[in-house]
Amino acid sequence: MRSMLTHRHLFIVAALAVLTAAGCAPENGRLGFFGQNGAQKSTPATTQIAVLNALGQPIANAKILIGLRAGVPFPGNELVTGADGRADLPAAWTDAQPVTIDAPGYVRATWLAQTPASVSLKLRRAITPQKLELKGQTSGFGNLQKDGWVDVGMVFPALNRGQLASLQVTDLISPEIDTIRPGFGQTIELPSNITLPKQSETYIFPITLDKPVYRAFLHEPRTYTMVAAHARFPFEKVVDELRGGKSFYDVLNYFEFKSATLTPVNVTGRSQSQDLTVNKTKFSPALDITAPRFASNFAMLAVSVIEEQGLLYPTDVKSLKPQQKVRLVAPPNAPGLVVGALRDSQAPTNGPEADAMSVVVAPNNQSSGFDFIDIPNAPKAVATASSMSLQTHPPKVPTASIDAAVTYAMLTKIDTIQSGKMQIDSKLAVWDVYAPGWVNRMELPAITGLKGEHRWEVMFGAAAKGQSVPMGPGFAESVSHVAKSASKL
Repeated sequence: MRSMLTHRHLFIVAALAVLTAAGCAPENGRLGFFGQNGAQKSTPATTQIAVLNALGQPIANAKILIGLRAGVPFPGNELVTGADGRADLPAAWTDAQPVTIDAPGYVRATWLAQTPASVSLKLRRAITPQKLELKGQTSGFGNLQKDGWVDVGMVFPALNRGQLASLQVTDLISPEIDTIRPGFGQTIELPSNITLPKQSETYIFPITLDKPVYRAFLHEPRTYTMVAAHARFPFEKVVDELRGGKSFYDVLNYFEFKSATLTPVNVTGRSQSQDLTVNKTKFSPALDITAPRFASNFAMLAVSVIEEQGLLYPTDVKSLKPQQKVRLVAPPNAPGLVVGALRDSQAPTNGPEADAMSVVVAPNNQSSGFDFIDIPNAPKAVATASSMSLQTHPPKVPTASIDAAVTYAMLTKIDTIQSGKMQIDSKLAVWDVYAPGWVNRMELPAITGLKGEHRWEVMFGAAAKGQSVPMGPGFAESVSHVAKSASKL
């Protein structure tokens, strides 16, 4: 019994890891990561750089470095923004150089190959995670009969583009574990934001499952829109297959997603209560997905993502083998996306190898193939006292209908969290880097003061041929394909 719920934990983590990698914010049917465009032309009287936050507000006292270090390629290449968030460009700047911006409370960012011109650059806010507990009961499962199916509730915050800058698995799946004891000396471990309404089933012996209370952990005080979802799976079949050595990929398709409810909750303290229902928006079969050909050691996850009240949440996830066909559920006629993610089926759940995947995103109102970009080799970083060099490995463009658009790298600080028998990486963003096209090397300024484990993640983004892709936090609103790999710094 312990083995079954450990794999359930893996199932949810993998499904939502797809969304972490893919971003999931739709903009004209495209994938969105971090919100609005990071590079927008402005027309001040003099040539200037304007540094803004995600809301377009100026950031004062931001430090700007043109080039790789102070005084190179010219004296006076270090600037500071005024109260209006602007800094005049020096006349000595005449060629393409990296531009790096540091501001307190924001993630450091570098734009490669920038030429001297008036431009507005946006930084995303750095998150300092807190541990705020939201707890309560879930209801709306109906009259549960002894029918061979186990019904579960899942509670997590809906997504918006502002959050996607720092989205990770631990934002959606609690690292805390709750343990229940259904009898006969058995124990079941569950992520604390999962609930089991009281129900009785049989596996050799009668078993009563009852975990009515969820505990979700959030990073900062604000109003969240919480998703409470209802899913179920055939109890005996799933237990048998897992005990027989099957992986969670093998049992994933047994899960049926039934409904969900979105509820706004103003989180203000370290611990507060809010009961939630799961049955407002019903799901029905909506999307037929066919996997392409790929190597047998890989598995494809297909995820239906729906937009409601301007927010996003997953409604179904299935695992596909090469050329397999499945049907995903979603609310009828709901706008949203279908996300396909390809990864090694034996990849670990934490560490750099867990970040390696390829993702394709399309609107859910049209039939679309999945021309996955090959997963690139892991990047290699070499740090010196005066610079940082990041060697990357661009893949081949898989189809003539898309163009290589952007290379994005992100440096994160890693904390490994023990969640029951499983380890999960918690990431804190430190540095964003943007380059036009697909590049095989990023030459960057030095960074000091790093302590603990850090990881470079590199993504290669492609867009429809002729599609304009801005360089900055909003680049992914225009891309439809992403391939990703990672390595330790």
